[in-house]
Amino acid sequence: MPDPDVIYSVFQKLRNRFPGFSADSKGERRLYLNSGAGSLMVDSCLGAINSEGAGLNPMPGPITPPENRTWQFQQQVRQLVADFLGAGSPDEISFHFSTTAALFNLAFALRSLFKPGKNLVVTDLDHFANISPWETMGVYQGAEVRRVRLARDLSLDAADLLSKLDHNTVLVALTGASNVLGTIVPLTDLVSEIKQKSPALVVVDAVHLAPHAPIDVREIGCDFLAFSGYKIFGPMVGLLYSRLQVQDGLAPYRVETNKEQAPFCWEQGMLPNLQLAGLKGALEYLLEVGRAVSPKDSSAPARKVFRRALEAIKRYEQDLSLYFLERLKKIGSPRLKLYGIDNPGRVTSRTPTFALEIAGLSPSDLKRSFWEKGRIIIADGNHYSAVVVRHLQKSGLNRVSLAHYDGPDSLDLFFDCLENIITH
Repeated sequence: MPDPDVIYSVFQKLRNRFPGFSADSKGERRLYLNSGAGSLMVDSCLGAINSEGAGLNPMPGPITPPENRTWQFQQQVRQLVADFLGAGSPDEISFHFSTTAALFNLAFALRSLFKPGKNLVVTDLDHFANISPWETMGVYQGAEVRRVRLARDLSLDAADLLSKLDHNTVLVALTGASNVLGTIVPLTDLVSEIKQKSPALVVVDAVHLAPHAPIDVREIGCDFLAFSGYKIFGPMVGLLYSRLQVQDGLAPYRVETNKEQAPFCWEQGMLPNLQLAGLKGALEYLLEVGRAVSPKDSSAPARKVFRRALEAIKRYEQDLSLYFLERLKKIGSPRLKLYGIDNPGRVTSRTPTFALEIAGLSPSDLKRSFWEKGRIIIADGNHYSAVVVRHLQKSGLNRVSLAHYDGPDSLDLFFDCLENIITH
């Protein structure tokens, strides 16, 4: 783990790398506390789109130099994503319009597993991108869909999950972290237990986890994992890791003339080079962070440097979460309610994402009040995690979601505005 003093010294300067931090595209002041809906884009992402992306040939190929440069570029991005995830090969990485599109394509590719007599498991903690594809294809093919409930503290009920497994369980879909509550799922231990109790393939939605903590797909032991570029300081592009050993016999959507081998069989049509250029710029930024917080690892392999960067981000954001919980407790208003982990002693089990409500104000009214009183952007609604909201018997919740470019000063502005709203 990098030295905490070094982490804070580095992170105080990183905010300047995000042009949209304090103002929108028109230069109007705002405070953006909705990174759970999509992070701000880092300057190296924007620069790469304008420079590297704009100069690429649309079609890759082996003969002409422009086509070959495009081919080499696309392979470089695959390798960067593989290093970010700890994957064994760039052939395990495919590019998609979004994570949702990737998971629907994956569900189609796995359709032959979902036979009558078989079952698959989804959880109430998940984003619907990792529920609807499996429910849709499972029901259509005649398989039983089993749902895992939430525990009393709104974390995933691991005992309930394990009780739903048997020798006919063909797939388990899990989230890495809740995008509404911030709760982190202990994936490595849970996947190990799933594999011991069933023959199921495990699919992980890591969209909300990816910007907040290191991910190593081989340590986790999952078969598939998806996340999105626009949550890790880049553009909208979906990424899917598919373990090579489980890809034989799968039939994803593809045109006949597309290549049959991985990863190309997963991709429809031309790849979005501009988005891939931005993704490359965002990942290279994270490598810069890793080298800055751990200079002794500056020449280490990319995988190790990515891990150092995300370890530092996780440590820094845990302190942000502690500060948030402390400030929230000081308000002490009976109208204010936080959902999810609120114990400072369990801060390592959450991301800096907080679901809350104020009695007497609808989620949309509270969102509007933050904007009108403080030009602060928070989220309202079900955040595509509608089962969590239904479990609480709510129509929606407000969400405050932070990233490593935020700091205590951001939270001071938020809480000053919150106290103003509560008292007036």
